[in-house]
Amino acid sequence: MGTSRSIVESRRAHIVEELSERGRSKVTELAKDFGVSTLTIRRDLDELAEKGMVRRLHGSVELIDPLGGPISSSAVLAKRSIAEEAATLVEDGDTIFINTSSTALSVIEHITAENVTIVTNNGKALQITPPPGVTIILTGGEIRLPKWSMSGEFALSTVRHINAAKAILGCSGFSADRGLTTLVSHETSVNSLMLDHSDMHIIVADCTKIGTNSSFRYGRAEQVDVLVTDENSDEQQIALLKKAGVRMVMYPGSE
Repeated sequence: MGTSRSIVESRRAHIVEELSERGRSKVTELAKDFGVSTLTIRRDLDELAEKGMVRRLHGSVELIDPLGGPISSSAVLAKRSIAEEAATLVEDGDTIFINTSSTALSVIEHITAENVTIVTNNGKALQITPPPGVTIILTGGEIRLPKWSMSGEFALSTVRHINAAKAILGCSGFSADRGLTTLVSHETSVNSLMLDHSDMHIIVADCTKIGTNSSFRYGRAEQVDVLVTDENSDEQQIALLKKAGVRMVMYPGSE
């Protein structure tokens, strides 16, 4: 019974994470992503709605932010702008680690540098048509749905054999006291190793991630060279992150 309940709770946590990236999703799409029936997904959403975490619509659902409102299209645009800004940090000849974050993955499409190699444990990279100067290498490993993340010893072995110029990583939360955190336990070891095997650490995180904490920690604030976030991030939290060791904060469109 305990194992069954933990599976349900894990799936619901992943649903929240998926919605945090998409903003809104159809019930049928979530059922397909998680490999369960639409009835099961509806039960999950009913429970999340009772907790005030999501809002049910006709055939779809959207995440409610901590202030009580739905995640708007502007949040999706903010993530895209963050990805575009982070892409300006990529230089010719770079080898880049990218984790399972959808914002980090979006960086690939905006890279203009030449002879760039992307190493990622995000299986959804297969859905991307990279720019002409970009090559994508998958780490391999055990596939975990619905994010199509790759984990386990095979993925770790791949990362261990590479020294990347930069790591561009997303997170579920980033605060001065807890550092970089994620909702997904099996991703922590890969994320941590990507930090260890890269020279420059770039974190892409929209305002909803700043000052918040998730369950599993994979890095410290002092390890972050550049935080790319949006202008709606809390100024006090940004100041705390800088005090904790974050070297630079960049905003889309800033000089």
